[in-house]
Amino acid sequence: MAAGISIGWFISLQSQLLFFSIFALLFILFTRPLVVRLVKTRDIASNVNALIGQQGIATRDITPFEYGQVKVNGEIWTAVAHENIAAGTAIVVNGIDGVKLIVQSVKKES
Repeated sequence: MAAGISIGWFISLQSQLLFFSIFALLFILFTRPLVVRLVKTRDIASNVNALIGQQGIATRDITPFEYGQVKVNGEIWTAVAHENIAAGTAIVVNGIDGVKLIVQSVKKES
């Protein structure tokens, strides 16, 4: 459309190219937000933040003053807790501090 209009209005090739370039830039600026809104999908946590809320098992004892290890989704992680957690205890990940998982033991409901 812009090329057709520029042929009718402008004689020189430079003016036609300038008109086409301006029209293309305006088209990109005004349609980009619409395209982004239509194409954008839901964000899914796919990194270490996806571990928050996951359950696992302690593979080493964890105390408030010593790091331990836990196995979550088949991977071994260094963990810290605000309570004593014995090896073999089921845990849940509450947060992340650097490369350490902040965990607590899973409370069994009676």
